[in-house]
Amino acid sequence: MITSMIFFPEKTHYEFPADYGFQHDDVSFQTADGVKLHGWFLEARNSRGAILFFHGNAGNISGRLYKAKGWVERGFSVFLIDYRGYGLSDGEIKQGDDILRDAHAALEWLVKSKKFSLFQIVLYGESLGTYPAIRLGAENKTAAVILEAPFTSFVDLGRLHYSLIPGMQLLLKEFAFPNQEWVSKLQAPLFILHGTRDEICPYAMGEKLFEQAPEPKGFLSIENGAHNDLPMIAGEDYWEKPFQFLERQMRENT
Repeated sequence: MITSMIFFPEKTHYEFPADYGFQHDDVSFQTADGVKLHGWFLEARNSRGAILFFHGNAGNISGRLYKAKGWVERGFSVFLIDYRGYGLSDGEIKQGDDILRDAHAALEWLVKSKKFSLFQIVLYGESLGTYPAIRLGAENKTAAVILEAPFTSFVDLGRLHYSLIPGMQLLLKEFAFPNQEWVSKLQAPLFILHGTRDEICPYAMGEKLFEQAPEPKGFLSIENGAHNDLPMIAGEDYWEKPFQFLERQMRENT
């Protein structure tokens, strides 16, 4: 029951890399527990680094191609991956650690198959995806971690959105996704994008994570932005502000 309340996977792809003119690899890779996952590696010309993109709890990678476009135009390749059960990926999410297994496998593929160093890789998390981005950023010295519409924990979200369901905090124990617990352990620079009208993950949660994260860090507050419309509301700033932050960090570390 609890997984059906959290995860809303879509198997069908409605858009494809060719629709955006991307040069891409259709990628299959395997997790440590033997699940075959699928992703698209979108190649930037004269790539200066790679964005490892972890999407939210609904849809699949085909709905994130428009977000990848702005990064490819700025010279960063993008690796879009679907968690188990999403898109063309096998399996299904049964426990919280499944997300981390998928994330670790994606990072390993990017390093081993595309030969990017950790210092060239940006961990990008959207909503649910902010958890694997933070966890990998706490474990690895990557170029940066970018969080879009993050949350403090799923327990906090459950308390907010499912307050009338008895024992919801206990039900969410396996899927706590405690971002607030891990953000202070980040080894990478952090940039957060958050809309002030976010109806799913309140803006205050992004502020709290930002306060507890180590320097260097940056924050783009998107006035009147909700949970799913940040590119439309922010326009080019949606890509340009985190890109400028990332450029500074990479320049200082070379």
